Amino acid sequence: MKKPIRICLVITILLITVMLSACEDRDHGSPEEKYDIHNSTVVYFDQGSVRYSSTGKGTDEKTVYELGSNGKSVAAYTALAMVNEGVLDPDREIISYLDPELITDDERLKDITLRQLLCHTAGFSPSYEFGIDKNIYTDPGSAFCYSGVGYIYLQNVIENASGMTLEKAASKYVFEPLGMKNSSFESIRTIHPYMSAGTAILYALVIFFLSFLVLSGIALIIGKLSGSDTLKYSRSMPVCFLLAGMINILSLLFLFSSNFSKVLIWFLIFFAVMGTVLFVTKKHTKLRCAVVPAISVLFMLLGFAVPATLPVCNTLIPQDANCAYTFRSNGEDMALFCNELLKEAKEGDGAFADMFSPAVTIDEQNAWGLGVAIEYSGDHRTTYWHSGINPGFQSLYVLYPDENKYIVILTNSDRGLDYSKEIARSFLGIDGIWDIKR
Repeated sequence: MKKPIRICLVITILLITVMLSACEDRDHGSPEEKYDIHNSTVVYFDQGSVRYSSTGKGTDEKTVYELGSNGKSVAAYTALAMVNEGVLDPDREIISYLDPELITDDERLKDITLRQLLCHTAGFSPSYEFGIDKNIYTDPGSAFCYSGVGYIYLQNVIENASGMTLEKAASKYVFEPLGMKNSSFESIRTIHPYMSAGTAILYALVIFFLSFLVLSGIALIIGKLSGSDTLKYSRSMPVCFLLAGMINILSLLFLFSSNFSKVLIWFLIFFAVMGTVLFVTKKHTKLRCAVVPAISVLFMLLGFAVPATLPVCNTLIPQDANCAYTFRSNGEDMALFCNELLKEAKEGDGAFADMFSPAVTIDEQNAWGLGVAIEYSGDHRTTYWHSGINPGFQSLYVLYPDENKYIVILTNSDRGLDYSKEIARSFLGIDGIWDIKR
Protein backbone atom coordinates (compact mmCIF):
# COMPACT_ATOMS: atom_id res chain seq x y z
CA MET A 1 0.00 0.00 0.00
CA LYS A 2 1.35 3.42 -0.91
CA LYS A 3 2.48 5.70 1.91
CA PRO A 4 -0.08 8.51 1.26
CA ILE A 5 -2.93 5.97 1.39
CA ARG A 6 -1.59 4.55 4.66
CA ILE A 7 -1.38 8.02 6.20
CA CYS A 8 -4.95 8.87 5.12
CA LEU A 9 -6.21 5.59 6.58
CA VAL A 10 -4.40 6.24 9.86
CA ILE A 11 -5.92 9.73 10.08
CA THR A 12 -9.39 8.34 9.34
CA ILE A 13 -9.03 5.59 11.95
CA LEU A 14 -7.79 8.09 14.53
CA LEU A 15 -10.76 10.36 13.88
CA ILE A 16 -13.20 7.50 14.31
CA THR A 17 -11.42 6.21 17.44
CA VAL A 18 -11.27 9.59 19.16
CA MET A 19 -14.93 10.36 18.47
CA LEU A 20 -16.19 6.91 19.44
CA SER A 21 -14.14 6.91 22.63
CA ALA A 22 -16.32 9.77 23.82
CA CYS A 23 -19.44 7.69 23.23
CA GLU A 24 -20.52 5.76 26.32
CA ASP A 25 -23.81 4.34 27.49
CA ARG A 26 -25.08 7.17 29.69
CA ASP A 27 -28.63 5.96 30.10
CA HIS A 28 -27.74 4.64 33.55
CA GLY A 29 -25.97 6.09 36.56
CA SER A 30 -26.24 9.59 38.01
CA PRO A 31 -28.05 12.44 36.19
CA GLU A 32 -24.64 13.99 35.53
CA GLU A 33 -23.50 10.83 33.71
CA LYS A 34 -26.82 10.41 31.95
CA TYR A 35 -26.74 13.91 30.47
CA ASP A 36 -22.94 14.22 30.15
CA ILE A 37 -22.77 17.16 32.58
CA HIS A 38 -19.20 18.26 33.23
CA ASN A 39 -19.93 21.15 35.61
CA SER A 40 -23.07 22.36 37.31
CA THR A 41 -24.15 24.55 40.21
CA VAL A 42 -27.54 23.97 41.84
CA VAL A 43 -29.26 26.28 44.31
CA TYR A 44 -31.91 24.66 46.52
CA PHE A 45 -34.18 26.97 48.54
CA ASP A 46 -36.66 25.39 50.96
CA GLN A 47 -38.58 27.21 53.69
CA GLY A 48 -36.04 30.02 54.06
CA SER A 49 -32.91 27.83 53.88
CA VAL A 50 -30.48 27.98 50.94
CA ARG A 51 -28.24 25.05 50.04
CA TYR A 52 -25.72 24.81 47.19
CA SER A 53 -24.55 21.72 45.31
CA SER A 54 -21.88 21.55 42.62
CA THR A 55 -20.45 18.96 40.25
CA GLY A 56 -17.13 19.13 38.46
CA LYS A 57 -13.67 20.00 39.65
CA GLY A 58 -13.29 23.51 41.02
CA THR A 59 -17.00 24.34 40.68
CA ASP A 60 -18.95 26.04 43.46
CA GLU A 61 -21.63 28.68 44.02
CA LYS A 62 -19.22 31.42 42.90
CA THR A 63 -18.55 29.83 39.48
CA VAL A 64 -19.82 32.10 36.69
CA TYR A 65 -21.89 30.72 33.79
CA GLU A 66 -23.61 32.19 30.77
CA LEU A 67 -27.33 32.26 31.56
CA GLY A 68 -28.53 33.39 28.14
CA SER A 69 -32.26 34.14 28.07
CA ASN A 70 -32.53 34.16 31.86
CA GLY A 71 -31.27 37.70 31.48
CA LYS A 72 -34.72 38.57 30.13
CA SER A 73 -36.08 38.21 33.66
CA VAL A 74 -33.41 40.62 34.93
CA ALA A 75 -34.26 43.09 32.15
CA ALA A 76 -37.97 42.75 32.95
CA TYR A 77 -37.32 43.41 36.64
CA THR A 78 -35.28 46.48 35.66
CA ALA A 79 -38.10 47.82 33.49
CA LEU A 80 -40.71 47.21 36.21
CA ALA A 81 -38.54 48.95 38.81
CA MET A 82 -38.55 51.94 36.44
CA VAL A 83 -42.36 51.63 36.24
CA ASN A 84 -42.56 51.76 40.05
CA GLU A 85 -40.44 54.92 39.95
CA GLY A 86 -42.75 56.50 37.38
CA VAL A 87 -40.04 56.56 34.72
CA LEU A 88 -41.97 54.14 32.49
CA ASP A 89 -45.63 53.32 31.94
CA PRO A 90 -46.35 49.68 31.01
CA ASP A 91 -49.25 50.67 28.75
CA ARG A 92 -47.60 53.56 26.97
CA GLU A 93 -46.48 53.07 23.37
CA ILE A 94 -42.72 52.54 23.15
CA ILE A 95 -42.04 54.29 19.85
CA SER A 96 -41.02 57.57 21.48
CA TYR A 97 -38.13 55.76 23.22
CA LEU A 98 -36.74 53.95 20.18
CA ASP A 99 -33.56 54.76 18.27
CA PRO A 100 -34.19 55.61 14.61
CA GLU A 101 -32.56 52.39 13.38
CA LEU A 102 -35.21 50.32 15.17
CA ILE A 103 -38.13 52.22 13.63
CA THR A 104 -39.70 50.74 10.48
CA ASP A 105 -42.49 51.80 8.12
CA ASP A 106 -44.90 49.31 9.69
CA GLU A 107 -47.63 51.43 11.26
CA ARG A 108 -48.26 48.71 13.85
CA LEU A 109 -44.98 49.63 15.54
CA LYS A 110 -46.76 52.71 16.91
CA ASP A 111 -49.18 50.46 18.82
CA ILE A 112 -46.59 48.37 20.71
CA THR A 113 -46.46 48.91 24.47
CA LEU A 114 -43.94 48.01 27.15
CA ARG A 115 -46.36 45.41 28.53
CA GLN A 116 -46.48 43.65 25.15
CA LEU A 117 -42.68 43.52 24.93
CA LEU A 118 -42.45 42.03 28.42
CA CYS A 119 -44.99 39.26 27.79
CA HIS A 120 -43.93 38.50 24.18
CA THR A 121 -47.09 39.69 22.44
CA ALA A 122 -45.54 42.56 20.46
CA GLY A 123 -45.51 40.47 17.26
CA PHE A 124 -41.75 40.27 16.68
CA SER A 125 -39.77 37.28 15.43
CA PRO A 126 -38.10 34.89 17.92
CA SER A 127 -34.84 35.06 15.95
CA TYR A 128 -31.93 37.38 16.65
CA GLU A 129 -28.78 35.32 16.06
CA PHE A 130 -28.10 36.60 12.52
CA GLY A 131 -29.16 40.18 13.08
CA ILE A 132 -32.39 41.84 14.14
CA ASP A 133 -35.49 40.94 12.15
CA LYS A 134 -37.55 44.10 12.66
CA ASN A 135 -40.64 42.77 10.89
CA ILE A 136 -43.89 42.51 12.84
CA TYR A 137 -45.61 39.19 12.12
CA THR A 138 -48.80 39.48 14.19
CA ASP A 139 -50.82 42.47 15.34
CA PRO A 140 -49.45 43.76 18.67
CA GLY A 141 -51.29 42.22 21.61
CA SER A 142 -53.01 39.54 19.52
CA ALA A 143 -50.78 36.49 19.97
CA PHE A 144 -47.92 35.09 22.05
CA CYS A 145 -44.56 34.61 20.30
CA TYR A 146 -41.45 34.22 22.44
CA SER A 147 -39.14 36.87 21.01
CA GLY A 148 -35.51 37.73 21.49
CA VAL A 149 -36.06 40.64 19.12
CA GLY A 150 -38.79 42.03 21.37
CA TYR A 151 -36.35 42.12 24.28
CA ILE A 152 -33.77 43.92 22.15
CA TYR A 153 -36.46 46.58 21.69
CA LEU A 154 -37.05 46.44 25.46
CA GLN A 155 -33.36 47.10 26.06
CA ASN A 156 -33.55 50.17 23.82
CA VAL A 157 -36.53 51.45 25.82
CA ILE A 158 -34.70 50.89 29.14
CA GLU A 159 -31.57 52.65 27.94
CA ASN A 160 -33.29 55.68 26.42
CA ALA A 161 -35.80 56.11 29.25
CA SER A 162 -33.11 55.84 31.95
CA GLY A 163 -30.32 57.63 30.11
CA MET A 164 -28.03 54.72 31.05
CA THR A 165 -26.61 51.66 29.35
CA LEU A 166 -28.34 48.34 30.05
CA GLU A 167 -25.48 47.35 32.34
CA LYS A 168 -25.73 50.54 34.41
CA ALA A 169 -29.51 50.36 34.58
CA ALA A 170 -29.40 46.72 35.71
CA SER A 171 -26.74 47.64 38.27
CA LYS A 172 -28.88 50.47 39.66
CA TYR A 173 -32.16 48.58 39.83
CA VAL A 174 -31.09 44.95 40.33
CA PHE A 175 -27.44 44.08 40.95
CA GLU A 176 -26.57 46.71 43.57
CA PRO A 177 -29.83 46.66 45.58
CA LEU A 178 -29.81 42.85 45.76
CA GLY A 179 -26.05 42.51 46.34
CA MET A 180 -25.40 40.62 43.09
CA LYS A 181 -21.65 41.24 42.77
CA ASN A 182 -20.82 38.70 40.06
CA SER A 183 -23.58 39.33 37.52
CA SER A 184 -23.30 41.27 34.29
CA PHE A 185 -24.59 41.63 30.74
CA GLU A 186 -21.03 42.40 29.67
CA SER A 187 -18.13 40.05 28.97
CA ILE A 188 -17.00 38.68 32.31
CA ARG A 189 -15.10 35.40 32.33
CA THR A 190 -17.13 32.22 32.66
CA ILE A 191 -16.38 28.54 33.12
CA HIS A 192 -15.47 26.72 29.89
CA PRO A 193 -18.51 25.50 27.95
CA TYR A 194 -19.17 22.09 26.42
CA MET A 195 -21.17 21.71 23.23
CA SER A 196 -22.70 18.62 21.66
CA ALA A 197 -20.35 17.18 19.04
CA GLY A 198 -22.83 17.68 16.21
CA THR A 199 -23.54 21.31 17.05
CA ALA A 200 -19.87 22.15 17.56
CA ILE A 201 -18.79 20.60 14.27
CA LEU A 202 -21.72 22.12 12.36
CA TYR A 203 -20.89 25.60 13.68
CA ALA A 204 -17.21 25.03 13.01
CA LEU A 205 -17.47 23.76 9.44
CA VAL A 206 -20.64 24.83 7.67
CA ILE A 207 -19.29 28.14 6.32
CA PHE A 208 -16.02 26.44 5.40
CA PHE A 209 -17.80 23.74 3.40
CA LEU A 210 -20.01 26.24 1.58
CA SER A 211 -17.05 28.49 0.79
CA PHE A 212 -14.93 25.56 -0.36
CA LEU A 213 -17.68 24.29 -2.67
CA VAL A 214 -18.22 27.72 -4.24
CA LEU A 215 -14.49 28.36 -4.67
CA SER A 216 -13.94 24.85 -6.06
CA GLY A 217 -16.75 25.36 -8.56
CA ILE A 218 -15.19 28.60 -9.73
CA ALA A 219 -11.75 26.96 -9.94
CA LEU A 220 -13.12 24.04 -12.00
CA ILE A 221 -14.82 26.38 -14.47
CA ILE A 222 -11.70 28.54 -14.84
CA GLY A 223 -9.53 25.46 -15.29
CA LYS A 224 -11.80 24.03 -18.00
CA LEU A 225 -12.17 27.31 -19.88
CA SER A 226 -8.48 28.26 -19.76
CA GLY A 227 -7.06 24.86 -20.70
CA SER A 228 -3.92 25.84 -18.79
CA ASP A 229 -2.00 23.32 -16.69
CA THR A 230 -1.28 26.07 -14.18
CA LEU A 231 -4.99 26.64 -13.59
CA LYS A 232 -6.00 22.98 -13.37
CA TYR A 233 -8.20 22.19 -10.38
CA SER A 234 -5.60 19.83 -8.95
CA ARG A 235 -3.27 22.82 -8.59
CA SER A 236 -5.87 25.32 -7.43
CA MET A 237 -7.47 23.04 -4.83
CA PRO A 238 -5.02 24.00 -2.02
CA VAL A 239 -5.67 27.67 -2.77
CA CYS A 240 -9.43 27.07 -2.48
CA PHE A 241 -8.79 25.25 0.78
CA LEU A 242 -6.77 28.13 2.25
CA LEU A 243 -9.24 30.80 1.11
CA ALA A 244 -12.21 28.86 2.47
CA GLY A 245 -10.35 28.49 5.79
CA MET A 246 -9.73 32.24 5.98
CA ILE A 247 -13.38 32.98 5.17
CA ASN A 248 -14.51 30.55 7.87
CA ILE A 249 -12.22 31.99 10.54
CA LEU A 250 -13.38 35.55 9.80
CA SER A 251 -17.01 34.40 9.79
CA LEU A 252 -16.66 32.67 13.17
CA LEU A 253 -15.00 35.68 14.71
CA PHE A 254 -16.84 38.64 13.24
CA LEU A 255 -19.76 38.04 10.88
CA PHE A 256 -22.13 36.06 13.09
CA SER A 257 -23.02 36.01 16.75
CA SER A 258 -19.71 35.92 18.58
CA ASN A 259 -20.92 32.71 20.24
CA PHE A 260 -19.72 31.02 17.05
CA SER A 261 -16.12 31.86 17.96
CA LYS A 262 -16.37 29.23 20.72
CA VAL A 263 -15.80 26.47 18.15
CA LEU A 264 -12.78 28.04 16.45
CA ILE A 265 -10.36 25.58 18.05
CA TRP A 266 -12.25 22.64 16.53
CA PHE A 267 -12.11 24.20 13.10
CA LEU A 268 -8.36 24.72 13.48
CA ILE A 269 -7.94 21.04 14.42
CA PHE A 270 -9.95 20.00 11.37
CA PHE A 271 -8.01 22.47 9.20
CA ALA A 272 -4.68 21.05 10.39
CA VAL A 273 -5.82 17.46 9.73
CA MET A 274 -7.06 18.28 6.26
CA GLY A 275 -3.96 20.34 5.52
CA THR A 276 -1.86 17.29 6.38
CA VAL A 277 -3.95 15.14 4.04
CA LEU A 278 -3.52 17.67 1.22
CA PHE A 279 0.23 17.72 1.76
CA VAL A 280 0.78 13.95 1.79
CA THR A 281 -1.41 13.45 -1.29
CA LYS A 282 0.01 16.31 -3.34
CA LYS A 283 1.46 13.93 -5.96
CA HIS A 284 -1.68 11.77 -6.10
CA THR A 285 -4.39 13.90 -7.69
CA LYS A 286 -7.14 11.30 -7.79
CA LEU A 287 -6.48 10.20 -4.22
CA ARG A 288 -6.54 13.80 -3.01
CA CYS A 289 -9.81 14.57 -4.76
CA ALA A 290 -11.39 11.44 -3.24
CA VAL A 291 -9.96 11.49 0.29
CA VAL A 292 -10.44 15.16 1.18
CA PRO A 293 -14.24 15.18 0.65
CA ALA A 294 -14.54 11.71 2.20
CA ILE A 295 -12.79 12.67 5.44
CA SER A 296 -14.72 15.95 5.59
CA VAL A 297 -18.05 14.16 5.32
CA LEU A 298 -16.89 11.55 7.84
CA PHE A 299 -15.97 14.30 10.30
CA MET A 300 -19.46 15.79 9.99
CA LEU A 301 -21.25 12.44 10.23
CA LEU A 302 -19.31 11.39 13.30
CA GLY A 303 -20.20 14.65 15.00
CA PHE A 304 -23.92 13.97 14.64
CA ALA A 305 -23.73 10.22 15.22
CA VAL A 306 -21.76 10.31 18.46
CA PRO A 307 -23.75 11.40 21.55
CA ALA A 308 -20.81 13.21 23.12
CA THR A 309 -19.96 16.75 24.17
CA LEU A 310 -16.80 18.60 23.21
CA PRO A 311 -14.97 21.28 25.23
CA VAL A 312 -14.99 24.60 23.38
CA CYS A 313 -13.60 28.08 24.00
CA ASN A 314 -15.24 30.94 25.79
CA THR A 315 -16.45 33.65 23.42
CA LEU A 316 -13.28 35.06 21.86
CA ILE A 317 -14.70 38.41 20.69
CA PRO A 318 -16.24 40.61 23.43
CA GLN A 319 -20.02 40.83 23.08
CA ASP A 320 -22.02 44.01 23.43
CA ALA A 321 -24.45 43.84 26.33
CA ASN A 322 -27.72 42.34 25.12
CA CYS A 323 -30.57 41.49 27.47
CA ALA A 324 -31.70 38.67 25.14
CA TYR A 325 -28.64 36.45 25.61
CA THR A 326 -25.44 37.92 27.17
CA PHE A 327 -26.36 37.67 30.86
CA ARG A 328 -23.73 36.04 33.09
CA SER A 329 -24.05 35.13 36.76
CA ASN A 330 -23.38 32.48 39.40
CA GLY A 331 -25.36 30.43 41.89
CA GLU A 332 -24.79 32.85 44.75
CA ASP A 333 -26.16 35.83 42.82
CA MET A 334 -29.06 33.89 41.34
CA ALA A 335 -30.07 32.88 44.86
CA LEU A 336 -30.30 36.58 45.74
CA PHE A 337 -32.32 37.31 42.61
CA CYS A 338 -34.69 34.39 43.14
CA ASN A 339 -35.12 35.34 46.82
CA GLU A 340 -36.45 38.67 45.57
CA LEU A 341 -38.65 37.08 42.91
CA LEU A 342 -40.11 34.62 45.40
CA LYS A 343 -40.90 37.46 47.82
CA GLU A 344 -42.60 39.45 45.05
CA ALA A 345 -44.52 36.38 43.88
CA LYS A 346 -45.95 35.86 47.38
CA GLU A 347 -46.32 39.41 48.68
CA GLY A 348 -45.55 41.82 45.86
CA ASP A 349 -47.68 44.74 44.82
CA GLY A 350 -47.24 47.49 42.28
CA ALA A 351 -45.53 46.69 39.00
CA PHE A 352 -43.62 43.67 40.32
CA ALA A 353 -46.86 41.82 41.01
CA ASP A 354 -47.48 41.88 37.25
CA MET A 355 -44.45 39.64 36.71
CA PHE A 356 -46.48 36.80 38.19
CA SER A 357 -49.93 37.62 36.84
CA PRO A 358 -50.80 36.04 33.48
CA ALA A 359 -50.65 38.78 30.87
CA VAL A 360 -51.24 36.27 28.06
CA THR A 361 -52.57 32.71 28.08
CA ILE A 362 -50.61 30.34 25.85
CA ASP A 363 -52.57 27.13 26.43
CA GLU A 364 -54.28 25.28 29.28
CA GLN A 365 -50.99 24.68 31.07
CA ASN A 366 -48.95 27.77 30.23
CA ALA A 367 -49.18 31.53 30.51
CA TRP A 368 -46.70 34.40 30.58
CA GLY A 369 -46.38 37.24 33.03
CA LEU A 370 -44.26 40.36 32.57
CA GLY A 371 -40.89 38.65 32.26
CA VAL A 372 -41.63 35.24 33.79
CA ALA A 373 -43.23 32.07 32.41
CA ILE A 374 -46.14 30.54 34.33
CA GLU A 375 -46.98 26.81 34.39
CA TYR A 376 -50.08 25.26 35.91
CA SER A 377 -49.65 21.67 37.07
CA GLY A 378 -52.17 19.27 38.59
CA ASP A 379 -53.85 19.98 41.94
CA HIS A 380 -53.78 23.74 41.28
CA ARG A 381 -50.01 23.93 41.67
CA THR A 382 -48.39 26.91 39.96
CA THR A 383 -44.71 27.44 39.22
CA TYR A 384 -42.91 30.42 37.72
CA TRP A 385 -39.82 29.82 35.62
CA HIS A 386 -37.39 30.86 32.92
CA SER A 387 -34.66 29.00 31.06
CA GLY A 388 -31.53 30.06 29.24
CA ILE A 389 -29.86 28.41 26.25
CA ASN A 390 -26.56 29.61 24.80
CA PRO A 391 -24.08 27.46 22.85
CA GLY A 392 -22.38 25.36 25.53
CA PHE A 393 -24.56 26.62 28.40
CA GLN A 394 -28.08 25.78 29.58
CA SER A 395 -29.82 26.85 32.78
CA LEU A 396 -33.20 26.96 34.50
CA TYR A 397 -34.83 28.51 37.53
CA VAL A 398 -38.22 27.48 38.91
CA LEU A 399 -40.13 29.24 41.71
CA TYR A 400 -42.77 27.37 43.72
CA PRO A 401 -44.29 30.00 46.04
CA ASP A 402 -47.04 27.75 47.45
CA GLU A 403 -44.35 25.59 49.09
CA ASN A 404 -41.89 28.46 49.67
CA LYS A 405 -39.35 26.77 47.41
CA TYR A 406 -37.24 27.53 44.38
CA ILE A 407 -34.41 25.90 42.49
CA VAL A 408 -31.72 27.26 40.17
CA ILE A 409 -29.65 24.94 37.97
CA LEU A 410 -26.65 26.27 36.01
CA THR A 411 -24.68 24.06 33.60
CA ASN A 412 -21.96 24.37 30.98
CA SER A 413 -23.55 21.75 28.75
CA ASP A 414 -25.75 21.57 25.65
CA ARG A 415 -27.84 18.93 27.47
CA GLY A 416 -28.12 20.96 30.63
CA LEU A 417 -31.81 21.79 30.26
CA ASP A 418 -32.90 18.14 30.31
CA TYR A 419 -30.68 17.62 33.34
CA SER A 420 -32.07 20.74 35.01
CA LYS A 421 -35.66 19.61 34.59
CA GLU A 422 -34.93 16.22 36.13
CA ILE A 423 -33.25 17.81 39.14
CA ALA A 424 -36.07 20.36 39.51
CA ARG A 425 -38.82 17.72 39.34
CA SER A 426 -37.13 15.68 42.04
CA PHE A 427 -36.63 18.63 44.41
CA LEU A 428 -39.99 20.35 43.91
CA GLY A 429 -42.05 17.16 43.73
CA ILE A 430 -43.79 18.37 40.57
CA ASP A 431 -43.82 16.67 37.18
CA GLY A 432 -43.21 20.01 35.49
CA ILE A 433 -42.52 20.53 31.79
CA TRP A 434 -41.13 24.10 31.95
CA ASP A 435 -41.01 24.55 28.22
CA ILE A 436 -43.01 26.46 25.62
CA LYS A 437 -42.95 26.60 21.84
CA ARG A 438 -40.37 29.12 20.65
